[in-house]
Amino acid sequence: MEYSRRKSLWSQSNFLKLWTARTISLFGSAITTLALPLTAISILHATPFQMGLLLALGQVPQLLFGFVVGAWVDRVRRRPLLLIADLGRTVLLALIPLLSFLHFLGIEALYVLNFFIGVLSVIFTIASTSFLPSLVEREDLVEANTALQVSQSAAQIAGPSLAGIFIQLVTAPMAIIGDSISFFLSALFIWRMGGKEGGDVSLASRQNLWEQIRVGLDAVVKNPILRALAMANGVANIFWGAQLSLLLVYMTEVLKINSLWIGIIYACGNAGFLIGTLLAKRVLQWWGLGWSLCAVPLLSISGALLVPVAHGSFLEVALALAFAQFLTVCPLIIYHIHEVSLRQSITPDALQGRVNATTQVVSWATTPLGALLGGWLGEWIGIRSTLFLIVGGLLLAQLWLWFSPVRTLRTLPQEEE
Repeated sequence: MEYSRRKSLWSQSNFLKLWTARTISLFGSAITTLALPLTAISILHATPFQMGLLLALGQVPQLLFGFVVGAWVDRVRRRPLLLIADLGRTVLLALIPLLSFLHFLGIEALYVLNFFIGVLSVIFTIASTSFLPSLVEREDLVEANTALQVSQSAAQIAGPSLAGIFIQLVTAPMAIIGDSISFFLSALFIWRMGGKEGGDVSLASRQNLWEQIRVGLDAVVKNPILRALAMANGVANIFWGAQLSLLLVYMTEVLKINSLWIGIIYACGNAGFLIGTLLAKRVLQWWGLGWSLCAVPLLSISGALLVPVAHGSFLEVALALAFAQFLTVCPLIIYHIHEVSLRQSITPDALQGRVNATTQVVSWATTPLGALLGGWLGEWIGIRSTLFLIVGGLLLAQLWLWFSPVRTLRTLPQEEE
């Protein structure tokens, strides 16, 4: 039975095309993740403030347009949105090497291009997450999300190295051509997908956009499972954002860890990303859905606790932090796959875009808030003390799941009407 389910997923041509498209574009994006800031630094000699502004402009569309995009995704067919997002990013990314070649590239142009690339990325992320449940059976959602996460894991692990080689060969702005091509190839695979989407988009298109956004918010707030997931993620991301803002400073300034070991520590996190992805389906079989969502994050929290308690010789501390990074990331990926699959499973197709947008905006909004909070607390009470407080906050976030219907779930429930 297990074999037949696995075979049925990979024999579905539409899912295979979506997975191929995502895999190609993820590896392409690994180039831009490195090449875009290097273009700003090495070619345009950007200041630290300009670098911060450049990166912020790539993220701010998530907060500005998340709710609107979610409602729009439910008003129209999702596959054309994926095509528009991919082809749009193909053009915008191609402009960077073109402007550089013509000596017209300035930091202001990078600001504008990165902002609109961010807008298109928000559209693609919400539309693709909402599109997946119409491509595969409910029982295959965990396996489908796992496959997509495997691609992301591989891109995160191998992508930077490949990007570094590519940049070394052709310079940073010219390397971005590779990402532009990857989005064009992604669009080709999505264009070749067949079949019809579910959901009554004709009804949604007749409704007021702001009323649709309110309906999406209500769907999350009034559903005890969706509400618990959104609140747990939102609160947890405050504290994960705080830890993220302090971790590098803690390692370099407090523990005096050198850049070589910092690279090794983060590599262990990437390994945890891949292993967690591969273990997700098996953990679901061992523990059931509810326990995997409630208990698995406790392993990540124990990894966060290892960071401030690590002590001993330089080697002992470095190895402890490497293990902590692995222990933090691996369970978080397992949780993420199950959480997304549960959300997709119980959300009606007509609400997929708005529900996904609502939960993602909550996560996007609280992470930078946590980063600011972490920096402020780090200066006020010290970095190590703040890292201990973060562990307590992460434990509190889990209470939303423990005291909700999520804990009692064994398998993915049916879609709610």
